[in-house]
Amino acid sequence: MNIKKRKQVVMFSGGASSAYLAKLVIEKYGKENTILLHTPTYSEDPDADRFRMQVSEYLGLQMTEKIHGMDLWQLIEKNNALPSHFMPFCTTELKIKQSRKFLKELQEEGVRFTVHFGYGRDEWRRIQKQMVRLQSEGIESEYLIFERNIDGEKIKRIIKEEWKIPLPNAYKYLKHNNCIPCFKGGKGHFKKVARYYPEEFKKAMATEERIGHTVFKDCTLKDLWKEVEHEKYQISMEDFLEEEYEMPCMCHN
Repeated sequence: MNIKKRKQVVMFSGGASSAYLAKLVIEKYGKENTILLHTPTYSEDPDADRFRMQVSEYLGLQMTEKIHGMDLWQLIEKNNALPSHFMPFCTTELKIKQSRKFLKELQEEGVRFTVHFGYGRDEWRRIQKQMVRLQSEGIESEYLIFERNIDGEKIKRIIKEEWKIPLPNAYKYLKHNNCIPCFKGGKGHFKKVARYYPEEFKKAMATEERIGHTVFKDCTLKDLWKEVEHEKYQISMEDFLEEEYEMPCMCHN
């Protein structure tokens, strides 16, 4: 009797945690039973594609993609609104619905499976919500990084030093390798986007002004842009003064 083994579906965003999670799943369940499922948004730092391909090659496992067909900005135009933490239609349309389509296809084929998420040790509340949601749909899930209490910085170090794969460029500036900007991020995130990804910030700023729908209720993105420009000026002046005062003056000794 030929009994099919349960498939292990890794939600492979292309960040460090999902990459390391894939390695853990392969070690526990076998490469032949593991699926790397990626749902593209086409709105990240372009270097994210390089990272995903290198990880896929390192693991010896080809990515499976489930594509919506729109990027983040096209979805914003369609909804005539900006997504937010309270209205995350970007995540719903580009990520959740696409992954569910793939999982439904497996169910219709009679394939048993478990879905794996790379949530960290400080994300228990997210895990609880995810587990309840999936259980209501009859979907089993597992969270190996959380269960093994693995530190995020340790994961990044292993990928860089042991796997010899450079992390995505976004990690130089941002906490996560998400869309740029991530409209579920706070003001701190948007300020970093303004500083390090000014073209993407300006695009969001122009869209906010055009459609009249704000990201933050107490300020506009234009206000944040002005703050960042002012902070940059202050930093440059502080650097200038530090350099000047590091030079010995005439009465120095």
